[in-house]
Amino acid sequence: MKTNAKINTLMWKTLLVGCMSGIGYTAYGQTTTKVPQREEYTIQLKAVPASLENYLSAAYFNDSKSVYNLRTNPMTTVMGDIVSFKVNPSGTTYAVLSAKNEKAKVEIFDLWEKDKLLHRFKKMELATAISFSSDAKSLFITTPNQLLCYDARSYEPRWSMEMPIAAKTLCASGNGYFLAASDGSKVVIVNLENRQIRKSFDLDVKVNDIGFSAASDLFAILTDDSSLSLYDTKSFLISQSFENMGQAKALAFHPNGKYVSVITDEGRIAIQNLLDTDQCSYVDQEAKGISFLKFIRDNFNITFLTYSSNTNLIYKYLNLDPNFTRLLKDELDERMGEWMKQMPGESLEEYNIRVNEETRLQQMKLFEEEIATRLAGDGQMEMASIALGNYNPESSMLALNVGEMPTIYLNVPEEDVLSFSDAGNLQLLNTRYGLTDKDRFEMVYTEVYNKQTGKTYIFDNRERRSLEFLKADDSFVPLELIQQSNMELQKLEGIKEDVVNLAKKQELLSDHTQIAVDAKVVPDVNADGQKILNYKVNFTYQVEPQFSAHEDFAPGKYKAAESSAATSMLSIVKQAFEKDFAQYVKPGKKLQVNITGMADALPINGVIAYDGCYGDFEGEPVYKNGDLSNITVTKKGGIDKNEQLAFLRATGVKEYIKANVPSLNQMDTNFVHYLEVDEGNKGGAYRRIKVDFVFVDAF
Repeated sequence: MKTNAKINTLMWKTLLVGCMSGIGYTAYGQTTTKVPQREEYTIQLKAVPASLENYLSAAYFNDSKSVYNLRTNPMTTVMGDIVSFKVNPSGTTYAVLSAKNEKAKVEIFDLWEKDKLLHRFKKMELATAISFSSDAKSLFITTPNQLLCYDARSYEPRWSMEMPIAAKTLCASGNGYFLAASDGSKVVIVNLENRQIRKSFDLDVKVNDIGFSAASDLFAILTDDSSLSLYDTKSFLISQSFENMGQAKALAFHPNGKYVSVITDEGRIAIQNLLDTDQCSYVDQEAKGISFLKFIRDNFNITFLTYSSNTNLIYKYLNLDPNFTRLLKDELDERMGEWMKQMPGESLEEYNIRVNEETRLQQMKLFEEEIATRLAGDGQMEMASIALGNYNPESSMLALNVGEMPTIYLNVPEEDVLSFSDAGNLQLLNTRYGLTDKDRFEMVYTEVYNKQTGKTYIFDNRERRSLEFLKADDSFVPLELIQQSNMELQKLEGIKEDVVNLAKKQELLSDHTQIAVDAKVVPDVNADGQKILNYKVNFTYQVEPQFSAHEDFAPGKYKAAESSAATSMLSIVKQAFEKDFAQYVKPGKKLQVNITGMADALPINGVIAYDGCYGDFEGEPVYKNGDLSNITVTKKGGIDKNEQLAFLRATGVKEYIKANVPSLNQMDTNFVHYLEVDEGNKGGAYRRIKVDFVFVDAF
């Protein structure tokens, strides 16, 4: 029988967070302080779970009729059998698709209050699958011949399209480009931007699972013939395949994109390295009963493999290597972006001499070497074992094996070979590293000092073939566009100087406030797999702490007009759109506006009044310190958390931009709120805002 009893919201949150306290999870401002000390944590359940969602691992259903939390307390019970259960990625609601007597229904419930039905969709008797979008803004529902899209908060219909299959499984990509659907034998990829079928896979074998990688660059299909197939989402052509995956029951990508896990049978999980395909490790569960798995990252940015084993839910820490190639590429892109800017005082002629196609490639190689060497870690060579290999008298080359890295070869005259008989006499100095295409470190330069003879032998392979992304077309931006960006940045600097000088005359700002503008061209790929170039412009500022109360947000303040630094920065934005940015404002073109509101750790005593100037917000999706979450601010409830101040500061910026930059109404503009709350520092330096404008496919 369905109960109508309610449980206190705070108590409900405490129950869920209490389950996760051993792995240091955060829930809506409640942060556990216990850092993981063990490699494995187990939650004992009262029954075998059938599904697990990864937002706080908040709920599961185990008897085909009821949804439970991790304390095995019932959240709701439906009249039919539960077909699918999805938690909104922002952590506010959950959707249940249930069926009885061949008639289905889709219902939305509050995640934090027991049995609180928020909405029941009408005429859903034929619903077959459900899924939320990765940004928590949309809910997808399929019927035998349609894909329906609804607003995930108002539940109003947005659009619909015909579908060639009756999907049983839906999976949305993290970048918002795609929705994958499977009916168990066919897989369809929907391009959510143009609402067209991007790719169809008609397979001759049962499909057990599908999924996108965290970066949305790979799509996986797991089939009943023990096969795992990976597709590049630029083309949706197969890029890798793995056989011998046993029962191939379910899959999960590691967040760093280097590994994928597969349940090969009820007692084993394979952890396949996607960059070094010869490397595959296993997690064995003696008790067996493994039915599903997820990778979950906790509050300390530690990733656990989470899986079921009969009535146990297990969080296992795997000591996996980082994705060094991705770390290197991200830093390389950032450093090259700075290097390619025209320096202060540098003439255009001097810039063209310093920056050209040849020098750009040379500089990339230098940066690659520097970054790889730092990632390899100081002292790695001193810890690695050195072993002598064979000697080729014809070429005078002596093989040297260092740790597990690729063999290096030294030019050693034949008369010196005997002095290498004891590897303990060899010392490696000034070693530099690179990365192989298998994401392994290799030496590209080292000086081998022989203590016995006092001689030094040099290994130099810095002219080796660099990583593929150094030469890939989609990593390069045409120099003429970089030069154009540099010129526009100089114009922005000019606007900034005019605005700041005026503010100083009005005694609103002083030399203690520094406003920064930046612009660059960023390569990207659209949902059709085509290379595009985005134009990204950033505005931010810094105020010296002792001047923040006068020139920036004072404690407890949130309106943009209450910060001279913020209003000056926004004045630059307004003038830029009226002048230089006008060329990028095109009807229908996509523009993403990322607004970051920040708050410090100054405690709020009591409640700060909120006058409702921006309206009330209930469960508004936001990114908190990088992770999708939600926030509530109402006039009645006021402000009692620093993250609410950060949100209102970001909202004030959004409202200013909408009111003062009317040209944005012509574009397909998407505002995204980011909140950064510094838990350890106090002062105005941690109460500022910043804005990023990303003109998609600007060129």
